[in-house]
Amino acid sequence: MLKKLSLSIFALTFVLFVAALFFSGCGGGGSVTTTTTTTTTSTSATTSTFDTTPTSVETTSGNFYLQNVAGNGAVTGNIYCSIAVDQNQSNKVHISYYDRVNEDLKYTFGVLSSWETEIVDSRGDVGQYTSIAVDSNHIVHISYYAPEESALAYAYGQAGSWSSTLVDDPAAGDDVGYFTSIAIDSNNKAHISYYDWDNTNLKYATNASGTWVSEIVDSTGIVGLYTSIAIDSSNTIHISYYDQTNQQLKYAHGTAGSWSKEMIDSSPSLGQYSSIGIGSNNVVQISYYDNNLGRLKYTWGQTGSWIKSVIDNSSTAVGQYTSIALDSNNKAHISYYDETNTALKHATNKTGSWVYSTIDSTGSVGQDTSNAIGSDNKVHISYYDATYNLLKYAVEQ
Repeated sequence: MLKKLSLSIFALTFVLFVAALFFSGCGGGGSVTTTTTTTTTSTSATTSTFDTTPTSVETTSGNFYLQNVAGNGAVTGNIYCSIAVDQNQSNKVHISYYDRVNEDLKYTFGVLSSWETEIVDSRGDVGQYTSIAVDSNHIVHISYYAPEESALAYAYGQAGSWSSTLVDDPAAGDDVGYFTSIAIDSNNKAHISYYDWDNTNLKYATNASGTWVSEIVDSTGIVGLYTSIAIDSSNTIHISYYDQTNQQLKYAHGTAGSWSKEMIDSSPSLGQYSSIGIGSNNVVQISYYDNNLGRLKYTWGQTGSWIKSVIDNSSTAVGQYTSIALDSNNKAHISYYDETNTALKHATNKTGSWVYSTIDSTGSVGQDTSNAIGSDNKVHISYYDATYNLLKYAVEQ
């Protein structure tokens, strides 16, 4: 079993799927109150200085500024990044990421050309599969995988002061916390979906009751990879995920202890890299990858009624690492990776019909994309530059 994944993204994905083929599903369910150990840290932020000014790119889906955020060309290995925008604080940007060299969870915040970076958690090897969210009090919440403990971890706080805890720390030999995704409800409580590697289950954890509780959502085969979570206006939880046993896109919704599950798309070998969003109308929208035909797909609807579309099939392998965000008009914005051209792409239906374009194609860029929308409906994207091992940022002009 791999405990420390210091491989490239492609090697990591290959290892995950080959290894998982040898696992069998495990039944069970119910909730477990998790005993947690909390560590509080105080850190000093450092202001980053960049070698170059942002570059401007004009595309059919929008015009963007691109900028290197973490590092200035050195091999820093900033992977597993996630982005959030505080719409109530002048669209301040928050990005969590994994420092592969130092094996730390790191965090950078600011706006274009003005960033501060700090370490959130450095207790051994921590910080893979990060997911970030900001609540109404401007508190930052980060879920992540801690290989050091083979556990799901969580940190919250603000610049300079962080508290971290192990949310799901299984028995010796077990390994949980892959593919984490976090969302915050109207009460500023955290909800996390994630994958249990050893038992091949989709799991869910929340501190809505004041204490962290974790439970199995789906255990029917090898399920739960590429999880993504969203919360609607009534605080109902929605999770998209991949069923590797049946090679399908699946969807679960409900609340702790009560889940409804269904298959959304049953075409062969699709549902990887799913990302879910909920609009103000409570309509679910999901982006995902069709591995069989190498294309980006999208579906929207509600339980039992889904409309599916192919968004981008412009190359032989396009649509990995999808991330969906919805603007104030409930229009979708999807960032994703074009493997054929090793480029970051963006698709949107904000004009009423789908358009897509290449945002960045300098070197091998676009893996680990994550995108968020500001109060002005501008798109913000964090992503990985595999050529120079850098964390990059794109913002719509």
